[in-house]
Parts: sequence; structure tokens; C-alpha cells
Amino acid sequence: RCAIMTLNQEQIMNYFTRIGLNYDDYKCHKLDGQLLAKLCFAHNISIPFENLDILNHKMISLDGSILYDKIITKHRGGLCFELNGLSEIFLRSLGFGVKDLSSRFFRDAGDDIPMQRHRLLKVEAVDGTYIWDIGIGQRSPKYPLRLAEGLVQKQCGEVYKLEKEAFYDWVLYEYYKEQWLRILSFTEQQQIAADFIPACTWCELHPDSPFRIHRMLAIKTIDGRKSIDGNTFKIIKGQQIDVFENLTEDELKVICKEHFGLWL
Repeated sequence: RCAIMTLNQEQIMNYFTRIGLNYDDYKCHKLDGQLLAKLCFAHNISIPFENLDILNHKMISLDGSILYDKIITKHRGGLCFELNGLSEIFLRSLGFGVKDLSSRFFRDAGDDIPMQRHRLLKVEAVDGTYIWDIGIGQRSPKYPLRLAEGLVQKQCGEVYKLEKEAFYDWVLYEYYKEQWLRILSFTEQQQIAADFIPACTWCELHPDSPFRIHRMLAIKTIDGRKSIDGNTFKIIKGQQIDVFENLTEDELKVICKEHFGLWL
């Protein structure tokens, strides 16, 4: 058996600070969906999705202590393998029941069956079972979703549901532009951190990986999200999109610091 990392109280307090919350306000809260929602939303608006290590040819580690140092101590972000991986340690340290799950991501996959290259969490709270995912830089749930077949779940002006399908098992759908579209699929087979190394390595090194092309950063906001793709910065608020193109490196450095909390 491999050692399972657990955060001590000081690390938990630092973690709360990193996501903009006061540990003392939540330390006696029951481990329910309400607490889970507060934590998930705080993660989403505080810690960015980003691929800077890949562009800098620095191999990603999925070791818990290294993830804690990168994301909490050094105020970085990361890919789904890192963000949801550290969340798993955090939530388990608080007392939630947590399982790592592997997922297929459908956007941009066309008609092909996508490979399993996404990491998310199944979380057991006192009032039910939830899916936690803070590792998508695109439009996606800001709060956990109840793991319930066919239940339409509305949040932040967006609509989601989970369905069971023969090949994919669980499939997450979003209602977008008057149609239900697949976002991702997953099974409930529990994974360990090492199971994600092949997919993470593919993201780092494979010629087809979208994460090797240019700078990708994204962070959710109360009413939308912000993103950087290459030298283009977008601020999305509801249906309004402000686009700033052909930015210089100096301009991007300022934006990364002010909007994503990162220093390039």
C-alpha cells in the first residue's frame, strides 16, 4: 500500500487562506453539500487552470506534497490532474469520503470517442453523493453536482444533468444553445494518483496535446470567467465577451498578475 497524504491543521488553514476563506468560519460546519459548494466555488474563483509548466518543459508531479507546495505555497494553478488531485487530499483531510475518477472529455473530440485524460472526484457528504471538478478551464459547473441520474441542476445561469449510458456509464450534459451537449463521461471505478500519470504525460509530451501549443489560463468569476489563449485575453460576463488580442508579453504579465494571481 502506498502512503496516503493527509494535511495537518496548519496546512488546512493555509489552504483555506489560499481559496479566500477563513478556516475558523468553517471548522465546525457539518460535512454536507452546502459546505462542499462553498469550498468548490472558492476554489474556482481563486485557483486558475494553467499549463505554464508544460510550456516551460517542466514535468508535472502528482505527488501530494509537491502539489501543495506549487498550488498553496507558491500560489500557482495547474491542470485537472493537479487541481482535483490536491482537492482530493484537502477534502479527505476535512473528513469527506473521496474517490478519484477518470474521465473522457468530449469538447473538441468531434465524432471520435475521446481518451480518458481528465481527473475528477466523487465526494460523499452527509446529505448525498456529489461530483467535484475544478479542473476544466472552459465553461463548466462552478459548484459540485449531485450524482443523480436525470436530475436537472441549475447554477449560475447554466443547466446540467447526469445520465447513464451503456458504453460511457455516467455522462455529464450541459444545456447550451437549446440542445443538450456532452461535456464528459466517467465510471465510478476508483483510481489512484499513479493511474493519471500516463494521461498527464500525454498532455505534456504528445504532439496532439492541446496543452503544448500556447499559453492557456482560465479562472471562473462570480458572473463568468476569464481566460488567456496565446496572446488573447477574454473576460466573459454572462453573454458579454470582452476580447483583447495581440497582447505583448509585458501586457500579459500584468494581466496574469492582476487577474490570475500569477507571476510569469
